[in-house]
Amino acid sequence: MSFYDFKLIFEKFPRGKNSSVTLAVLTSGGDSQGMNAAVRSVVRVSIQLGANVYFVKEGYYGLIEGNDYITKANWYDVSFTLNLGGTIIGTKRCMEFMTKEGRMKATKNMISLGIGNLVVIGGDGSLSGANIFREEWPSYIDELLRKGEIDEETSKKFDHLNLVGIVGSIDNDFSGTDMTIGADTALHRILEAIDSIVSTAFSHQRTFIMEVMGRNCGYLAVKSALMCEADYLFIREWPQKLDWPDKLCEHVQRARKYGKRLNIIIVSEGAVDLNGTAITSEMVKNVLVDRLQQDARVTVLGHVQRGGSPSAFDRILASRMGAHAVLCLLEATKTSEPKVVCLNANTIEHQSLMKCVKSTFEIANAIEQKDFDKALKLRGQSFEQNLVTYKQMIHKEIVNLEGKITLILNIGGSSNGINALMYSIVRATIASKHRVLGAKFSIDGLIKGEVIELHWSSVIGWLNQGGVKLGITRTIPDEEMMKKVAMQMKNLNISSCIIAGGTEALKTGIMMYDYRKKYKEFCIPLVVVPVTYSNNVPGTDFSLGADTALNQIVKLCDIIRQSAEGHTPRVFVVEILGGLCGYLTSMTALACGADASYILEEKHSIIDLMDCLYRMVEKFDTKKITRGLVLRSEKANENYTTNFINKLLTEEGKTSFVTRSSILGSIATGGVPSPFDRSFALKEGQLAVEWINNIEAQHPEQMTLPNSAVLLGLIRSDFKFTPLEDFKFINNAKRTNDQSWWLNFRPLIKMLEEPNYWKQFM
Repeated sequence: MSFYDFKLIFEKFPRGKNSSVTLAVLTSGGDSQGMNAAVRSVVRVSIQLGANVYFVKEGYYGLIEGNDYITKANWYDVSFTLNLGGTIIGTKRCMEFMTKEGRMKATKNMISLGIGNLVVIGGDGSLSGANIFREEWPSYIDELLRKGEIDEETSKKFDHLNLVGIVGSIDNDFSGTDMTIGADTALHRILEAIDSIVSTAFSHQRTFIMEVMGRNCGYLAVKSALMCEADYLFIREWPQKLDWPDKLCEHVQRARKYGKRLNIIIVSEGAVDLNGTAITSEMVKNVLVDRLQQDARVTVLGHVQRGGSPSAFDRILASRMGAHAVLCLLEATKTSEPKVVCLNANTIEHQSLMKCVKSTFEIANAIEQKDFDKALKLRGQSFEQNLVTYKQMIHKEIVNLEGKITLILNIGGSSNGINALMYSIVRATIASKHRVLGAKFSIDGLIKGEVIELHWSSVIGWLNQGGVKLGITRTIPDEEMMKKVAMQMKNLNISSCIIAGGTEALKTGIMMYDYRKKYKEFCIPLVVVPVTYSNNVPGTDFSLGADTALNQIVKLCDIIRQSAEGHTPRVFVVEILGGLCGYLTSMTALACGADASYILEEKHSIIDLMDCLYRMVEKFDTKKITRGLVLRSEKANENYTTNFINKLLTEEGKTSFVTRSSILGSIATGGVPSPFDRSFALKEGQLAVEWINNIEAQHPEQMTLPNSAVLLGLIRSDFKFTPLEDFKFINNAKRTNDQSWWLNFRPLIKMLEEPNYWKQFM
């Protein structure tokens, strides 16, 4: 059952039947950013479906203590919690829960409130403990009946416990799910720290050894090393040979020879050598100081990685997982096995809790037995591929280059992540022994002959840079310009071309493909890589730059709402960029908890605007809420403009609240690339170069066929190369992405926005 059709959901789970269902939600173990979003979603979806829902405060300790530790939750208890790190209901170690006596107390407290369903948000230890509790539950019920503490009717009613787990862990160390709640935000914290340190390291030509969390899992270390151009990496799954000090010095010296003024070394707190001996950040520092006389400093990030506001990704993931956890409980029966909510290829799935826990423990056992190859394999293909990519991007020797030349063109609007893409393309191309040229300011610069050769050292420091280092324009060549482009490509002896950008890049690529019959210079491998914050290019679920823009917008909306703290009730009407695509508006609504959101793809009328007004009045009547947020995509409706909505709410709601409007504009496209966009760029650049190498190995006659001119897109979890010929419909200027995957989230957004959304299905 999905959240894409609420009519079916309410038919399958009628509110009248759900009124007899009571569930509780708790957070346990180490906290992770995004837990509050999961709690909020569990509470609000339960209320929408008519179920009763309770908070359990301080984790399993609260289950045992009972009384004020287990409280009924209402809609507004979870308002304004999406932007908070940690967990609002608390987490606490509880040794008593590890005993049968403690679990007996928890059972009695739960059934005294009618609770027979439990959502546990935590790591593998917390979820394993929850499953033991579920397995032993019937014996505790029998014991309570035998002692006369409950009657026969109660024992039958609560003869089993339904359990669903949601994984909250910054280490991303749980098998069965692509991502755990908190991991993306932890990467944000790590890269923010490294980006800040880079400036002082550059000034003094220092080396910084950054110690990151991950005692038993090197996910954070591998990803951060890959995305900050670290010169060396130490993790448990890739144990270093005993001569690692020699290798470390070699790589650091090579980096300085290529022009780097600083070095970053990433050390996971669980790093070891082949003998299983720990490698600490202090050991690494001492090697660099003693052997190279470097000015080396150690920074241990520690719990900073757990702190701060959750990223947009973690808010959205946690909201989706919390909603699905409720559905999973409503579907559960006496014979159902416990489930854990997982992310697989951008789709939420329910998997066997204990199978996933068993697989997770299997990795830990392999590491304990020093079978590091097995542990690396068990981490999955994505983890292993990230490590391979890191080795290629950082550790590859510069070699003598052959004659084949790849040309890079950036066409469209500025979008973050494009510099990281250029970095990846240059490094992967040179590693393939080929040369790479970049046209300054795309087509315009190419025609003028403003083309530069990019070397291994040319792109040092580009990974974390915003803007477009090569320059970019929206120029789509006409017929006369195409002739000049062909001439320049002939003069430069171009053998392949990569075009990065939005719809302008795609249209240019299609033109080059169409002009192959006229100009043989275009009969080369040609690949378009979508780069646009709007996320509106067909053929891919995600465009490079969209995640960075989303995080920037979410931060700005948090700040805007925070500005109302201490004032009389205020409603903010915020206009979000994105052209004809409502992706950013919709995802911001889900990540920020907007009260309403309006996009072009979803028709809306004055009735919808008035309904929003009435909800605002009702919301502020509670006296607990003082802020409201209404989002509007910049081209959602030509008549219901941001100014119109602002004036409507100002006039009609003036006795209840004041209204302010804000148009975010291009400020939302600024800042440094997010971890997702850096990782995405590195992967796409590498794949584009690999594709070119494979196509160039084919017979020249193949260069006229459709499969030699493609768009590289990410569909679910697979990267696909789709012929440009399939996208000629893009020239229809009125086309919108009315079939986009993210539109399926709109019902969930409304369910979390509107307290009485359920009424329209009755």
